[in-house]
Amino acid sequence: MRAVWQLWLQPFRQMLVGALLLQLAWLAGAILLGCAPAIDVGFAGAAAMLFAFGAWFWFIVLGLCLRGLCRPESFLLPDFRKRLAMVGGLQVAQWALLPTLAAVLLGVPHAVLGGAAILLLAAIGLASSSTRYITLLVWGLFVLAGWQPGLASQIAKALIASPWAVPLALLLTVLIASLSLRAMLRIEDRETDSSPLENVQLGRSRARSMDGTPARRGKLARYIGALFDGTSQRAMEQALGRFRQRPTWRLRTVLVRRLLLPHDNPQAIALRLVLVAAIVTFYVFAVMHRQRFNAVMVGAYAVLLGLSRFPQLGRGMRQMRPNLADLYLTLAPPTRADYQQTLLDALVVLVPITVLSTVAYTGLGIVLTHAADPLRMLLDAAIVSVGASLTALAVHLIGPENNLGRGLVDLGVTLGAMAVYWGGYWLLGALGYAIGSGVLLLVTLGFGLGVWSSARREYLRRPPCFDAPLAG
Repeated sequence: MRAVWQLWLQPFRQMLVGALLLQLAWLAGAILLGCAPAIDVGFAGAAAMLFAFGAWFWFIVLGLCLRGLCRPESFLLPDFRKRLAMVGGLQVAQWALLPTLAAVLLGVPHAVLGGAAILLLAAIGLASSSTRYITLLVWGLFVLAGWQPGLASQIAKALIASPWAVPLALLLTVLIASLSLRAMLRIEDRETDSSPLENVQLGRSRARSMDGTPARRGKLARYIGALFDGTSQRAMEQALGRFRQRPTWRLRTVLVRRLLLPHDNPQAIALRLVLVAAIVTFYVFAVMHRQRFNAVMVGAYAVLLGLSRFPQLGRGMRQMRPNLADLYLTLAPPTRADYQQTLLDALVVLVPITVLSTVAYTGLGIVLTHAADPLRMLLDAAIVSVGASLTALAVHLIGPENNLGRGLVDLGVTLGAMAVYWGGYWLLGALGYAIGSGVLLLVTLGFGLGVWSSARREYLRRPPCFDAPLAG
């Protein structure tokens, strides 16, 4: 039973706060369910919601943990599959069987149907960490429900009243769970490790389990990854060829940039913009067509999407420390400051890339939402992204080492960028485009350059570090 206990503790070991909150949600649901017959039947509905969403997210976390454990070498352990089955049975009993049994004994209406629905949500949560096409299918059903909410409501009411609802939910649960477990327990070669500095948008960096091992990807994801890898290879070969012909300082910086930022070459940037544009266009036409949407928020979302690059940069630079020792020996810089300056020169290109991406996303949003004041939005997003990207690059290069500190820094930069965006939008409307954009540029660019200058001096002062980062 010790192995079963250790497997059950994996969510707490890898995501302590989230696991504790989900267990507290289960406890709150149990308390509400116990109080339902004596106080109000509505408490049973609240308890069912807690159990349903808790089971959904708990099995997502559980799937992410198990995805890292189910490596080919793990199956050599004695009774590994049997121990996994026992842990799965305990989780199902906790989140679905025990609440359903208690609801039946307490006489709660539709108790069996609620239990079957919780089981189905748990299976979908498990599938979201191993079989992406099931997640896409479920998301597609939500999109269809958004297209015809009245029809979806009628179907839901008919299912609740139908005696076939419970068998159908159980059948879907078994089907989804079997597909998920088949993918998770399949023994095959692990995916090739990707660079920690790959762009997080549509890249492989997100498709990792909680222990950092690369996830298994589908055919479409592998095809898209191959397209990005092809652009990276061509860009590296071109930079290397030009450097061999003329070994100048500028071409050496470009070569280092191609090494550190493999998916930030012009071809990869264009490909990423096209893919994001396709997804956003589909989302707007499929989901948002029935809703009144504030077009000004498009610029705020574009700024957020652009800034999402920098937290991953901070994490990736720390993960790559041992590998950067080879780069240091290859470059053989005269001083440590020269090496640090080379890294800064290579990474600062992320600022214009972020500004370009933000303006492109904002322009796409303007076209899709038919914004009433497009020039005002474009000016605001472009100016704010310059200062925000300089600030984000600076603080993530010299920021805290632990996860909590990096999270707080990221939160501060994000909230600051949003505040400046909305303030800048108001300023452009109050003072006009010429004066307003000048004032906004003076404030944001002055602050960003000041933070970047201070961070640059600190980064050049620090000696290069090639030690693996501590966990936490």
